[in-house]
Amino acid sequence: MLRTPHEAAEGLYAAIPHALTRATLEDYGIEAEAGQAQQITQELLSLSLFWIHCALEAVLPPRQREQVLGELRGCILSGWGSDLALVGLDAQGYFQEAEERRRIYAQAMQEGASSVMIATEAAAILVANSAVRREDQMKALALVTDLVPVDELGELADQIRIVG
Repeated sequence: MLRTPHEAAEGLYAAIPHALTRATLEDYGIEAEAGQAQQITQELLSLSLFWIHCALEAVLPPRQREQVLGELRGCILSGWGSDLALVGLDAQGYFQEAEERRRIYAQAMQEGASSVMIATEAAAILVANSAVRREDQMKALALVTDLVPVDELGELADQIRIVG
């Protein structure tokens, strides 16, 4: 049971994908330079944050949800250069972009999109941003589907019982 906003954030942060290695990308048949790997990492992070937000909306009142999301943001900032290997990229700018992604994904869900359709949208964004070659879009979809733990994030959110 996750009893504080910080414990909840740490649990959620531990569950999401971190820096993607060249070997991981190669396992999916994706060739990427370091900058492209960072873009892919950011997109997986954005999609993970979207699913976390959805899960927390289902189980926490707004004040507690915002506390957990604030702590999670702190975890991400702490791991920005190390765990996420996003050295040299603007973290504050990233959070603005992640909020834009959340809106895009939320709109798709309101229009009836499934989790696979949302993952397909993420893969399309990777292609549109030249992080992944067009011919590798299905490989990117497999990567997104495999690495973003939608069900696990929901289960973790269900274990949150903020006290105090």
